[in-house]
Amino acid sequence: MSETTQTQTLEQTLNKTDLGHVLYENRKIFFGIIVAILVAVTGFLAWKKTQHHSAMDNSVKVFEFQSGIWSDVKANKTGVPELVKAFEGLDEDVRTAPVMLPVVLEMGKYLYEKGNYAEAEAILSKAGKSGHPVASFFVSMQRAVVLEKLGKVDEAIAVLEPLAQAKEALMPAKVSLELGRLYLAKGEKAKAQTQFDYVINTFPNDDQAKLAKLYLSQLAQ
Repeated sequence: MSETTQTQTLEQTLNKTDLGHVLYENRKIFFGIIVAILVAVTGFLAWKKTQHHSAMDNSVKVFEFQSGIWSDVKANKTGVPELVKAFEGLDEDVRTAPVMLPVVLEMGKYLYEKGNYAEAEAILSKAGKSGHPVASFFVSMQRAVVLEKLGKVDEAIAVLEPLAQAKEALMPAKVSLELGRLYLAKGEKAKAQTQFDYVINTFPNDDQAKLAKLYLSQLAQ
């Protein structure tokens, strides 16, 4: 059967229905769309595979860091400066990976309790650039405490303010209470009162509201 006959047969078959006629008349566009979809799906699957491999690689590097130098520091086999240097030497996507979050928070707590505030800030400032909002939140909260201990109250406030202004803020009562406390430490009483009033009026049954009332009583003195 010739190509012309095959084409006519296809056309005659499709033209039996309105949908078939539309498909035939727009066959080039139709098949182009199919090709575009196939390309998009293939690209997405390849991207997902790459992401999976990247996550696996990051997990391996985090485990090596955790079981290596971090374990040595806790066992007093390696000094804190070496820990900071090793952490800063990691790729950014490893430092900010979700799987690294528990390690970062553990290191921050350890260094804070040891009085190594500058070293804790060096690590937390590098880990706080995560694109994951939950990870960034907890790192930022810990970092604000460290910055306050270093006497960098303005920087601590700058870390907390974006958390309070987020559309879907995590632990908003806690964040506002800490902001109010820092404003109070700076002597900015009006800003402090705004934060305390917000906590009391918005979360009256929260434990943070009780603390906010105590801080407000200090303002009244």
